[in-house]
Amino acid sequence: MKNDELLHKWVNGDLTAKELEQFQQRPEYEELKTLHKNTESLKSPDFDEEAMLQNILTSEKESKPESTGRRIFLNRWLPYGIAASILLIGAWFLLNRSVGGEQVIYQIAKGEQKEAQLPDGSTFALNAESRLVYDAKNWENNRNLKLEGEAFFDVQKGSTFEVMTPNGTIQVLGTQFNVRSRKAILDVQCKSGKVAVLNKQRNTLATLTASQAVRVQTNKISEQWQLSSPEQADWTKGIFSFKNVPLTEVMEELERQFNISFLSQDIEDNQKLTCNFQNKNLEQALKTTLGTLGIQYQIKGDRVTLSK
Repeated sequence: MKNDELLHKWVNGDLTAKELEQFQQRPEYEELKTLHKNTESLKSPDFDEEAMLQNILTSEKESKPESTGRRIFLNRWLPYGIAASILLIGAWFLLNRSVGGEQVIYQIAKGEQKEAQLPDGSTFALNAESRLVYDAKNWENNRNLKLEGEAFFDVQKGSTFEVMTPNGTIQVLGTQFNVRSRKAILDVQCKSGKVAVLNKQRNTLATLTASQAVRVQTNKISEQWQLSSPEQADWTKGIFSFKNVPLTEVMEELERQFNISFLSQDIEDNQKLTCNFQNKNLEQALKTTLGTLGIQYQIKGDRVTLSK
């Protein structure tokens, strides 16, 4: 089973902080957490070795049949073994139900993009290094999409669903909008219609109409702005625009679009900038982004070395 080791360590509470952060990004995490909570009442009692030994010796003195004593012991602990089994089996089912054809999973690598259609006729475009999951078999009753990365949605008129990300949820009704969820930042841009932006606790932070955009950080809105173009998301046309973001965010998108990696020497990657680039020519993209900051670059294959 994929990620079986992480699953077992999570059930036993043995995950490191880094492993827990990775585990929490999985689309099925909220369902696993609910399943785990529902089995907590069946946790085993504290193990008292001395008391158990005394009970065994007492049982032998009273000459009770050996099979009866063992049966009592097994019956006593059986519910707790069943509880653990329920959790693991349920988790296995959540992780692997896509094999049965219930879930549709789109996993897009660096340097790639994907366009596809949802069961209700709505369409979406998925950006590089992004993941989208939904339940096609039960779409009418469960219109929830789980997104990691960036996607642009063109929703069929009269249709409604939710886009759930690690940083918040977007509720939609017949609209065009773009969602970008990377690390701890959620950007939502409404192109037409109306969308509601919810935080992790499902509290409504904003209701956006055409040409409005917000950025959500640490469960609250950190920035709002008006879109200059009410048309389709620029990135679907090969143009990537950034507004007041750290240099590291721009570098990560360059890595995503051109499938490269940066090697930097004494570069302050937290400095903020507003810029854009096209994903057709790497050198031109580097000039329009890094050149404005006086950063030099050297391209060797899929490696780009940066220096002041």
